[in-house]
Amino acid sequence: MCRLLGVLSVKPTNARRYLLDDPCSLYIQSMADPRRLQGDGWGIGYYRNGTPVIIKDYRPVYRDYRGFSSAVQKVRSNIIIAHIRRASNPRGLKKEALISVENSQPFNYDRYIFAHNGTIMIPDELADTLGGWKTKIRGLNDSEVYFWFLMKKMSEGLNLAEALREFRETMRNLWVRVRSAHPEKDKPYHMLNIVFSDGEALYAYCEYDENAKPVRSLCFRDQPVYQMSYRLLDDELIVASEKTNREENWRIIKNGEMLTGRIENGRVTVKTMNLIS
Repeated sequence: MCRLLGVLSVKPTNARRYLLDDPCSLYIQSMADPRRLQGDGWGIGYYRNGTPVIIKDYRPVYRDYRGFSSAVQKVRSNIIIAHIRRASNPRGLKKEALISVENSQPFNYDRYIFAHNGTIMIPDELADTLGGWKTKIRGLNDSEVYFWFLMKKMSEGLNLAEALREFRETMRNLWVRVRSAHPEKDKPYHMLNIVFSDGEALYAYCEYDENAKPVRSLCFRDQPVYQMSYRLLDDELIVASEKTNREENWRIIKNGEMLTGRIENGRVTVKTMNLIS
């Protein structure tokens, strides 16, 4: 279980408030619950003159305030995607194999930036569907396989919503075929929550198992940990794994819903689409 935050702003920003200063900022979330520390790396992705810039580290963000705050201060962008990591381990690897800059998020390809919260339970089987794209995998993070699947499908002409639908269908079919080889697993994935950008729009997709054991959010503990939130103003959109303060009007991203934010005529506009109905 990781934590995500995305920003779309009419004016370039560093989003310090949501990343560092708010009572439940991304930094505070990293250590809010001692039983669920986000201690396996962090990263910030943004755009400089239309080109993605990624800053990542393998260290626990709650032990690297100086490095994290320094990275935040470097950012000045209309689009920002940040991630703090609590590593999933569907392959049952030694912990040290999972912790590296290569395994930290966000991931980037071409103009795209991607961050995921969840677990792909059969990453090797999914990787085998990638063809030549499999060689692009650099780490042992199951989320990276999810990322490259979307990149492959979008390179073939699908938009993000279509690629996500294709991912869900592929995972269902794979699970039927390989489930007997994984008796210790009960499903092909746990949560597909992402924040994503192509440099023009900011996307957030939220999908989780509504029958899963209820677990509360890290800071305020007033919503399910897997339920994403957003706040919208005329000049700014924030999407997050959980709200960073109680003062503002945060809304829920529904299960199966993809939110798309764009800057149009000097204002931020938002559209939503349900991908699982």
